[in-house]
Amino acid sequence: MNTKHLTIILALATAGVDGFQRRAHAEFDPPRIIYVLHAQDTGDLPDSLANKTSYYINKGIETKIKRGQVLNVYREKKLDPSIPRPMRIFIGTMKITDSQPFSSIGIFDPNEEAMAEPLVRYKTPLKGDIVVPRLVFDSEVLFAAGRAAIKKGAGSEMEDVADYIKNYSPSKIIIEGHTDSDGDPDYNQRLSEQRAKTLRALLVNNVLYEDFITPQMIVAVGYGEKRPIVPNDSDLNKALNRRIEIIVWE
Repeated sequence: MNTKHLTIILALATAGVDGFQRRAHAEFDPPRIIYVLHAQDTGDLPDSLANKTSYYINKGIETKIKRGQVLNVYREKKLDPSIPRPMRIFIGTMKITDSQPFSSIGIFDPNEEAMAEPLVRYKTPLKGDIVVPRLVFDSEVLFAAGRAAIKKGAGSEMEDVADYIKNYSPSKIIIEGHTDSDGDPDYNQRLSEQRAKTLRALLVNNVLYEDFITPQMIVAVGYGEKRPIVPNDSDLNKALNRRIEIIVWE
């Protein structure tokens, strides 16, 4: 890390300590982008980072954000003054390249579908955009092909989900079901919804998790084939798109 990066990290960390102490017993507050650095290729950066913009986030390892982790990026849009809460638009993902106490750095990968939406006026992340932790499972680890019942051997994955929720202590968790584009879109939509609901039911009905999981905190939704993370143009890519995402919301 160069001197400029280190100076920014130290400044953000100093500012973050006081805020962290004030919020130590508060509900989970989603990480946000607080600084944008447009990098220039001077030969000091690895090829993977040269000429790429870095985004500084106001949370780091104290909230389990780790180097190499991929998080979802959302933009909040207030559509009407009468609506009390803004809508959140999924604009892409952020891969964490460095994480320190109270700050982290990431590289953005856009969601092309969102970039085409008129609501998304600025096509890159902005200061204030939310960076949301997520846990991703290959659907085939949890479910048999075309089925919505959890596999008998998926107990360790269920424990991973429970530990993830316990670590973040959020007021809300979203379970998202996703499929590839093979088959009928309506069928894929129903299957993704059923899988998300199955996982939710297992979490809220397990007495081992009742101290930190309640029915009110978990929402299950299905997106079918509508939100691929890569093009559905190969067997490998289709396998990546068949997934369950567990997202810390707020």
